[in-house]
Amino acid sequence: MGGQAMTRSDMPQGAGLATALDALSDGLILLDPARRIVFCNREAGVITGLDTAQMKDMAFDDFCRDTALNWVQLKEMLEAGRNGNVILRGDPVGAVFVSLRRVDPTDAAGGYLIQMRDLAVFDYTRRQSEGRRQTAPLAGASERRMRPDFARQRNISPWLDRMLSRGERALLQGARVIITGESGVGKTEIARHLHSFVASATDPFIAVNCAAIPESLFESELFGYEKGAFTGASQEGKKGLIEAAEGGTLFLDEIGEIPLTLQAKLLSFLEDGLITRIGGTQPRRANVRVISATNRDLLAMAEEREFRLDLYYRLAVVNMPMRPLRELPEILDHLIDRFLGAINKRRPVPFTLSDDLRGRLRAYHYPGNIRELWNLMQQISVLGEDEDELPRRLRAVPAAPPAQDPPTSEEAAPLLPGEKTLREAVAEYELRIIEEAIRMHGSKRKAAAALGIDIGTVSRKTRNRE
Repeated sequence: MGGQAMTRSDMPQGAGLATALDALSDGLILLDPARRIVFCNREAGVITGLDTAQMKDMAFDDFCRDTALNWVQLKEMLEAGRNGNVILRGDPVGAVFVSLRRVDPTDAAGGYLIQMRDLAVFDYTRRQSEGRRQTAPLAGASERRMRPDFARQRNISPWLDRMLSRGERALLQGARVIITGESGVGKTEIARHLHSFVASATDPFIAVNCAAIPESLFESELFGYEKGAFTGASQEGKKGLIEAAEGGTLFLDEIGEIPLTLQAKLLSFLEDGLITRIGGTQPRRANVRVISATNRDLLAMAEEREFRLDLYYRLAVVNMPMRPLRELPEILDHLIDRFLGAINKRRPVPFTLSDDLRGRLRAYHYPGNIRELWNLMQQISVLGEDEDELPRRLRAVPAAPPAQDPPTSEEAAPLLPGEKTLREAVAEYELRIIEEAIRMHGSKRKAAAALGIDIGTVSRKTRNRE
């Protein structure tokens, strides 16, 4: 190898062997003695999210920085000059089993072969070979990569890094977490990240939208039922969602929508870890971790006897209040670029944003948060940037100036009287919308429901006007 980059035509047996290696379900990376990548197959690019042509002749340290996986353990093995196996994790890739082998065991200065296996894919094929039914659709590495890149977002936003670290510490210590925030801030993806942080690749993640289950079916869906428990029940009985999450994570989204009559049964499960199916007499132990989420003020609901206070304290051992997108402007450009990349994967001709339109996207206040940004990006990619084709809510938004480096102390100057910062202008605009909603609906609680935010947010933002 001698430090020279090896092309596919240089591989033994020519292009035929390279084509055969591309057919493998495992990713392969070959390092030369200088720890530069001299060969990688197609699956290695899929797992790491990099183009194979881009990886070729890349220094391994640079490669590690450009991928979402945490390569620290494998780099330590390289430094020690030893073979070994390790499971690496990272958002949004998941868990990857990695083997490191010296190419020539007799040569201490020889190169290394890195073999990677996506554990989610491996578990799926194993289940298929055993004739077992897959409990959830397979999401491969490329699909999972469309999920939030929290590793990148944490580097951009110290606040988000602190908040995610809080949730990770909580789950490592066995404490329950509740994620609060407006609709569309990504509570489900945060819960999925926390699950992947503490779980193995094959542990189930069961997401339950409590607002989508009819009250009459809620108990049977969550706790299951025995055969013949009621008219129309399956003769085999049915396992509930809590049992389906055995050994993994149960994510209760929109927890504030759980019927009051069933909150006591959920509380009992959280206290002793036992469930009883409808029509059954024998309690069953369920070993699951519980994460919940809501966009409502549960303490205010408890004051109005709409939510049990003791249930709140069981769920909210650690609270993760997530900021809306308008209060995290530092990650907006990252999200725009990420969504643009996702859109262009499905377009024959790549779509680019003009400076004017990017400026409008920066200046918009996003009442629907990240979900609304994704919706706007999709609309723009279909309709184009013509002023008449833009979504109406973007037309009235003046473009924000392009992002620039912070001014030096010599360049910085105070605002002139009457001028407002972007944050002040957005806050004033929000307040006008909230006050108009209160006027139209007659109360803060109804206004909060109409705007899709919690009553606590409304009270906090109108406090200075009272």
